[in-house]
Amino acid sequence: MKNSYASKWILQRITALFLIPLTFWFIYQCISFQDFQFEEMKLFFQSYLNSFLFLMMMISMLIHGKLGCETIIQDYISSLYLQKIFKGLINFITLITFFLVTVAIFKLNII
Repeated sequence: MKNSYASKWILQRITALFLIPLTFWFIYQCISFQDFQFEEMKLFFQSYLNSFLFLMMMISMLIHGKLGCETIIQDYISSLYLQKIFKGLINFITLITFFLVTVAIFKLNII
């Protein structure tokens, strides 16, 4: 059941449920920033709660986006060879983005 359509569908819905409150939380926090100064942003991310919630939002976004792109590839690209190439590219981009987000959070002395 690991790669079944049903499990991917359920996982995409779960990530969407996580994204709803996390996105509203992040938008509210962004609105509350005055001038988006670096020090103000750094203080925001030094809070364990804020850094954890931001990381959860980014992980949910990456998984949700990856699943959506894979579904589009499966539905609209008929060549199995091209499907493998595009899925590999999506996996690579997802891993690199996750790595960069995690490094950025650690660089800001967040966690």
